[in-house]
Amino acid sequence: MFGFISWLEATGFSTTLRNATWVWPTCESIHFLGLTMLIGAAGFFDLRLMGFMRRVPIAAAKAFMPYGIAGFALNLMTGTLFFMMRPSMYAFSAAWWAKVFFIVLAGMNAMLFETTLGARVLTLGPGEDTPTSFKVVGCVSLFSWFAVLYFGRMLPYIGTGN
Repeated sequence: MFGFISWLEATGFSTTLRNATWVWPTCESIHFLGLTMLIGAAGFFDLRLMGFMRRVPIAAAKAFMPYGIAGFALNLMTGTLFFMMRPSMYAFSAAWWAKVFFIVLAGMNAMLFETTLGARVLTLGPGEDTPTSFKVVGCVSLFSWFAVLYFGRMLPYIGTGN
């Protein structure tokens, strides 16, 4: 892996991005906006799955998920650019690998939900409590996304190898 990281860091694309003073702060701003969209939409839906805000129909909470998916797409694009600009900073960081783990966990949790429980969720109306399985999915999702947020923030501090 070290060979690939060294090669990527030495590419003209990586060097150009790294040396452009406006690219990193622009990506940080877009990444924050995407994270806000993702956590806002997914967090709202997860809290409703967990049984909070019962007067809100689950279908209404789920209607915000396209914004969360758009936020995830923004974060995926900017995160890829961050990695391409400084691959050694990420590839050898325990915090980055933890962040990736929780992104995968959140994705698998969402896929499990959509393939097994997703259709059933829309049958619940306002005022109805959610089944335990929905609450577990909501808890895992909310925990995973906040772990992604935490480990993303801890990138400069945890397991940098320095």
